[in-house]
Amino acid sequence: MTTSVVIAPIVEGHGEVKAVRELISRIASNYFESWPVIAQPFRLDSAKMRKPEELARAIRFQSARVEGRGGVLVLRDGDDSDITCPIELAAAMKPDSAIVTVPVEIVIARQEYEAWFLAAAESLRVHSAVRDDAVAPKDPEAKRGAKSQLEAMMVESYKETLHQAKFSAIIDLHSACERSRSFRRMVHAVELLVS
Repeated sequence: MTTSVVIAPIVEGHGEVKAVRELISRIASNYFESWPVIAQPFRLDSAKMRKPEELARAIRFQSARVEGRGGVLVLRDGDDSDITCPIELAAAMKPDSAIVTVPVEIVIARQEYEAWFLAAAESLRVHSAVRDDAVAPKDPEAKRGAKSQLEAMMVESYKETLHQAKFSAIIDLHSACERSRSFRRMVHAVELLVS
C-alpha cells in the first residue's frame, strides 16, 4: 500500500491559510501530475515567523502531520527589512535536520504573495472584481506594495480573506512562473516535496 504525499504548509496571513492549499494543489497537478494531501496550514503571524524558536516549533508541529512522503512548506512574504537576499534568508530559516526528519522547503514571496497575482494579472480579468484592462507590470516583484498595485486593477477593495484564495484558483501559473522568480521557487519547492 502506498502512502499519500502530504504537504503541510506554514503561512503568515489569514488569507493565505485557504489560498496556499489551492495554489499548492494547482501547482502539483498542473506541473507534476501529483495530487498531494494538503494538511491544514499552520498560521504563524509575521512577528512570530521572524523568531527562530517560534518557527521551529511550528515546523515540528507540521512535520508530525507528514507520515511518509512529502514535507513542510514554509511561505512568508519578503517585503521586510530583514531581506537583502531571499535565498540567504531561506537558508537561514531552514531548521537543523536533527530537529525535523521530514523535508522542509522555505519560500520567500518577493515582495509579497500578491506580487504573484500581479505577475499573472491578465488572467485575473475573468473575476468580477478585476478590471478588464488589468495588465501585469513589467517587473511585478520590483517594489513593495503589491496589494495596492493589485487593488488599482480592481473595481473593489482588495481583501486577503475574500480574494486571495479565489485569485489563487484562477491565476495563470505559466505567466506567474515566467514573470516571477519567487513564484518559480514556489513551483520548485512543490516539485521537491511531491517527488
